[in-house]
Amino acid sequence: MTAIVFLQWHKRWCIAVPCIVFAALSAFCAFLPAAAPPAYAASSTAKAVASCNPTASNGCVNGILQDAGKSPIAGATVTLSGVASGTTTTAADGTWAFSVTDDGDYTVTIDDAVAQQHGLASSSATVAIKKSSFDKQRAVVRFDQATAAAGSSGSGNASGLASGASGASGSNSSGTTSSGSASGSRPSSNIGMRIWQQLYSGIIFGLMLGLMSVGMNLVYGTTGLQSFSHGEQVTLGGLMAYVGTQLLHMPVVVSAVFAIAIGALTGLIQNEIVWSPLRRRHVGTMQQMIVTIGLSMALQYTFQFFFGGNVIGIVKSVPASFQLGPVTTNMPTVVSALIAIAVIVGVTVFLYRTRFGRATRAVCDNPALAAASGINVDHVVRIVWILSCAMAALSGVLLGIYLNGISWNTGATLILLMFAAVTLGGLGTANGALVGSLVIGIVADMSSLVIPNDMRYASALAILIIVLLVRPQGIFGKQQRVG
Repeated sequence: MTAIVFLQWHKRWCIAVPCIVFAALSAFCAFLPAAAPPAYAASSTAKAVASCNPTASNGCVNGILQDAGKSPIAGATVTLSGVASGTTTTAADGTWAFSVTDDGDYTVTIDDAVAQQHGLASSSATVAIKKSSFDKQRAVVRFDQATAAAGSSGSGNASGLASGASGASGSNSSGTTSSGSASGSRPSSNIGMRIWQQLYSGIIFGLMLGLMSVGMNLVYGTTGLQSFSHGEQVTLGGLMAYVGTQLLHMPVVVSAVFAIAIGALTGLIQNEIVWSPLRRRHVGTMQQMIVTIGLSMALQYTFQFFFGGNVIGIVKSVPASFQLGPVTTNMPTVVSALIAIAVIVGVTVFLYRTRFGRATRAVCDNPALAAASGINVDHVVRIVWILSCAMAALSGVLLGIYLNGISWNTGATLILLMFAAVTLGGLGTANGALVGSLVIGIVADMSSLVIPNDMRYASALAILIIVLLVRPQGIFGKQQRVG
């Protein structure tokens, strides 16, 4: 009898206890929304800081106060008003910055006397910060240009410039903001001007991507290896340019040459220490590819350890923008595009008009036959690694100037786009990588006219899938018989 009573009591509590616990948890969860105020209910704040980098919780309103001769203006008072307010003083190099935590319009003002004394076109500027994508919101304010047309969509209607400066978002200081609107303070209703601006930005980004992808494709053609660490060579070039300009105080051109030399040296070291021994041991390309993944991770966190997790600028001055037909651009962007075109044309001439270039193409087509013909395959592969890493370092320098910053993972965020460009153009073909890069760049930037800016790379990858369904070998790839 005692056992029966105990079992009945135990059965009731086995049912009652879970019900009580469930009811308590339900009441607690129902209480949470009322007890915890929403994050956006906090009051707007703006904090004056020495330097600002956008994160998921804050945006940036910053700039460099310079006179008409591009000399820094130190000790000037800069006032922020609008959604939040604050006051700061420009540093010795003219820099100033505010960290903001709420979206909306912000007005930046300097004294009229300072503006008149230094020949500035305006003493106030208004920019917009969108809380939905704080990690890409860096509004760079300028006072050295005339006030733009009214009715701007928040791109800096009196500042002349407000740009998205996320690590490798594809936005740039002369192209589009992170909200997808064209820079240069154009009315957002002018869809024709926006189309031209996005097309121009897509071509520029495609050229940068092509400079990275051509070298990657040459490595694949000669060794059969798809290197996941190629993106880190891009990052290395940008970081070495930062070291040259900001730490060693060298001119930008000298810093670029320094970065390219470091990139070429790392290509030689990689081949001699890692890839050449693996090839001699007949390690398969799949195993080598796994090694590149480990090398990529090791390099990324090495960069983060030495340079931090913030976006760092190769140059600090804000270039003056100008009108080039229907688009707004600046001189560093134009020069970077011309350099990319010149290097790509030079590599093409090298491959098709020189003896070593013909040897490289022979190795790409058939390494065994090339070796039987007397070509030193190991020497060709060594030169290709050096050339590939040097081109990647150059692209990192140009990309850092174009995006107004470089970070420890810039190359890693672009590696999938490089693979897409190489695959789209045709594996092992240098010209195919360039064409694939242009297609990816143009489609990605043009698609931001109709879809959210953060989704623009998805459209480029969709184009890749469609093309490969029609032509599996890529645009310039050769059909290969299987079986």
